[in-house]
Amino acid sequence: MLESKGVNPAMPDPGPVVINTDRHVARILGCILCSFAVFAIWPEIDLRVSDAFHDPAAGFALEGHPLAEALRMAIWNTAILLCVAAAFGTAIGIAGRAFVLPPRAWGFILTLYVLGPGFMVDMMTKPLWGRPRPAQIAEFGGSLPFSPPNELVGICARNCSFVSGEVSGATATAVALMLLRFHLKHRVHNGVSSLLLAAAWGLPPAVALQRVAAGRHFLSDTVFAVLFTLLLALALAVLLRPLPHQVPWARRKLAAVPTDRW
Repeated sequence: MLESKGVNPAMPDPGPVVINTDRHVARILGCILCSFAVFAIWPEIDLRVSDAFHDPAAGFALEGHPLAEALRMAIWNTAILLCVAAAFGTAIGIAGRAFVLPPRAWGFILTLYVLGPGFMVDMMTKPLWGRPRPAQIAEFGGSLPFSPPNELVGICARNCSFVSGEVSGATATAVALMLLRFHLKHRVHNGVSSLLLAAAWGLPPAVALQRVAAGRHFLSDTVFAVLFTLLLALALAVLLRPLPHQVPWARRKLAAVPTDRW
């Protein structure tokens, strides 16, 4: 079949080509800059969105809600499970074996969890911004002043609002699910593949909605958590190359992306 189209079957496999991430990085950076500008010009966006979920008599709509908390913990436990699996897969890979995914893919997932929700959120942005949570500010019954995301205020001492660690974790989980779907799409039923895709797209907004409606985060906390984590994922993709690479257009229909090289 290949010979009939004038393709030499002995032609060496060109192999995966490194993703040109410049365009994607530029888009994410552009979104970050635009988002900072929007929230700096209209800081009341955060207040109005949070106010939509707040009742002065009853508090925030999903604060302590049993079903919302159950779903939140289910997503949190899924992230922990994936992180543990990534650690195991990375260790197995170091020993020269593969566990479900190629070792570099597991290493990518593990590093994203550690550097994203771990280092970037808990050790960098939260202490640096020091932003109080919605339930802590005067507008919603607290005692602290409101601060927009473009200001480093240092009002909050620990476990602050900017950015959302759980939304960052949900974004890392979404990236991990997309990576799982890519590597397993030829080994699992189409329904499972579709479920992984739906979960990947749905997790970040679902967690963001719960955190805002519970008074734990502002809208901007969730937006920047997603953008910062995606930017980190792109940086790690360049270093570890775990993501699917594009095949040149002339050979895209003839060459399969090899997974055993990851």
